[in-house]
Amino acid sequence: MPERLVGADFADVTTTDPVAFARAVAELPAGVLVFHGEEHVVLGANQAAHAFFGNRPKIVGRPIREGYPEIVGQQLSQLLDGVLRTGEPFTAHEWRIMVDGHPDGDERFVTFWLVPLSAPTGERCGVGCQFVDVTAEVRRRQSMEDDTENLRRRYAAAHDVVLTLQRSLLPAGLPVLPGVRIAAHYLVAAAEQAAGGDWFEAVPVDDQVVAVVGDVVGHGAEASAVMGQLRAVAVEFLLDGDDLTTALARLDRFASRMPGARGATVCLAVVDPSDRSVRFACAGHPAPLVVAADGATRYLTAPGGGPLGLAGPRPLVGRATLDPGDVLLLFSDGLVERSGRDQSVGLAELADVASAAMRARAPSLHADDATDRIAELTVERMTRQGYQDDVTLLALRLTGAPVTDLTVDIPARPGQLAPLRGRLQDWLVALGAGEHDIASIEIGVLEAVSNAVEHAYTGSTGRIRVEGVLDAHGRACFTVIDRGRWQPADPDPGRRGRGLLMMRACMDTVEVEATDAGTTVLLDRRLRREPVVDLSRNATRSIPRPREPAEMTVTVTHSMPPTIAVSGPLDLSTSEELRRHLWSASRGGALPLTVELGAVTHLGSAGIQVLYDFVEDMAAEGRALCFVVPPGCPADYAVQLSDLHRVVEVVDEQPSPP
Repeated sequence: MPERLVGADFADVTTTDPVAFARAVAELPAGVLVFHGEEHVVLGANQAAHAFFGNRPKIVGRPIREGYPEIVGQQLSQLLDGVLRTGEPFTAHEWRIMVDGHPDGDERFVTFWLVPLSAPTGERCGVGCQFVDVTAEVRRRQSMEDDTENLRRRYAAAHDVVLTLQRSLLPAGLPVLPGVRIAAHYLVAAAEQAAGGDWFEAVPVDDQVVAVVGDVVGHGAEASAVMGQLRAVAVEFLLDGDDLTTALARLDRFASRMPGARGATVCLAVVDPSDRSVRFACAGHPAPLVVAADGATRYLTAPGGGPLGLAGPRPLVGRATLDPGDVLLLFSDGLVERSGRDQSVGLAELADVASAAMRARAPSLHADDATDRIAELTVERMTRQGYQDDVTLLALRLTGAPVTDLTVDIPARPGQLAPLRGRLQDWLVALGAGEHDIASIEIGVLEAVSNAVEHAYTGSTGRIRVEGVLDAHGRACFTVIDRGRWQPADPDPGRRGRGLLMMRACMDTVEVEATDAGTTVLLDRRLRREPVVDLSRNATRSIPRPREPAEMTVTVTHSMPPTIAVSGPLDLSTSEELRRHLWSASRGGALPLTVELGAVTHLGSAGIQVLYDFVEDMAAEGRALCFVVPPGCPADYAVQLSDLHRVVEVVDEQPSPP
């Protein structure tokens, strides 16, 4: 600092030169805004603030809602109201907000400070705001976290017994159905217990979908056990064909005889996609919220009943009709409870937040589908200032769009497997299938196609047709058709013949129909989407992202022992190339070898056969061989399925050099 601005001289300058002080504030790198009155009229904004909002005209001198209309639904107005009303400052770190037209993208992360401002008379008259755009730092951290999560994999084994119990009591997945998209988020309040009393379920019954959210009093293992029993019997009643009134009456009688279940609440909704009708009933539970495609919201209303197992009034059934694109939200009261405030405040806030989430377009979200977007953003925004009880949100949307069937007709050549894999992935991702289902279906369908490529035709090249449909019960059904004449099966296939075994292990049913006119393979698998379950306040999101098909690549590191890293697909089209690379890296079996398979995107029976052959040949030469297969990667599934891990050393990570 120049000497003339030190001590008393500095006071003289600031008191006699306000223009210099104002110019310094205007040029600060942090954004500065000053609001006045209950309407939060913008009295001033420095250059950084103007730039952050895209240099919008006339932002000064107008209420912030007019200059920044997208503030609605992001809880920022309520924060300004609270600071002005209470006089208590507020600090927020890395809040996600939307700023329409920002040059670097509408989704921003900001750290900001709000302080009350007083008039000369001492009364509070406004709010001062200083903020810093920390989007770049958040993006870098998210990228690092994503990389770390990819290394850990989604299927790491649970380390806590109670956590394992809780997961086993919650639904294993959500159905994937034509014309319907379903998402669920569950957060447990007591992180140290990793167990709670909220429960949810979504099941197809005939041509309808039944959605359920319930809440058991208390936390911990006992509440989880009660929750699991209530969920199981409720689903059983519904699958038996009981209507809502009968199912709730039976559930009420069950709760009255079960210790710990009295006082539990539940909301059930039956949605019929054919006419978009909804029948619902609530026993001591908040009513569902409907969010329209344009962001309009409404709570469904019907005479409610008392909690289960108590001498309260019986719930009556309400009826409503959804429009295409509407999202139906069922939730537990932990989402809307606010300490010291009436629940109506939380319900109004939920409607506001869900409406804004419907209109949001956030590129960092794990899926662009409105159902997933609303579920993720709503839970994030409603809980980021903390929550006292378990939180459950079940979102169901009628897409209003028919499901397009998969139809692919390809020449019977190995080189067609990669583009087929891409088409298959795109179709399953568009349906909303979970990644485990996608990986399993890839193996099953591509094995059927590989068999046809290898065995159906001799001489001239024929064609193979692959068809896929999603039925009303959430089953993906595939048909693989060739018009060739298969050669008689080898009575001693040796290590061959694993294709059918892998198909049966990956699919629910597999049928092969062979005639003189060709062979038809029928395969199906029920699709499930994983809900977002957060038992440790660190949710693992598993919404699938599209994956681009890749060619096989091989990288050799000439260390001792040498290492060969394989990425991309290992199938009929790449198996012989893999064989050549393995022999080259091991100098014809003269050197020990480490083979890294963590980046393999698909491992079919043809690739398994090459690996088995290489294991046998290396054993005959007396050379050490090690496969590196991280848990949960696509190759891990195929290695376990084929028992390859029983004949060769398989480790989770690259061994350290001696």
